[in-house]
Amino acid sequence: MKLFINTSAFVALEDRDDQHHERALRLFRRIREERPILVTSNLILAEAVSLIGRRLYPVKAADFGQRLHASRVIRLLYLTQEIEALALKTYRKFNRPELSFVDCTSFEIMKLLALDAAFAFDEHFAHTGFTLYGADE
Repeated sequence: MKLFINTSAFVALEDRDDQHHERALRLFRRIREERPILVTSNLILAEAVSLIGRRLYPVKAADFGQRLHASRVIRLLYLTQEIEALALKTYRKFNRPELSFVDCTSFEIMKLLALDAAFAFDEHFAHTGFTLYGADE
């Protein structure tokens, strides 16, 4: 299995006050047991660091970012111009204000790498045809 990790999952794992925190911890334990290929992007890193910094202080956010950079388990993918161009087309195609450009870059990465599902609490993944990891729970 291959799994994309989205901002909402990272934030839920880090922030004990997040509404999805307990579920995120359960799902992450399951992920560690299943040992899928894990992927995220530099734009997800930027979003997560920003949100964690706002919620829990910049030092905690910087620690999270350093752990992600040092991870041997999660592959951090840097966007190319090709992925950005595809994401812009997708953003235009969906034309929904609640959908972010970063979401569209994630969708394009998932398509490009044939990722099975997203570890996310963002329903946009499900609404655009992707599987949310743990949706069966």
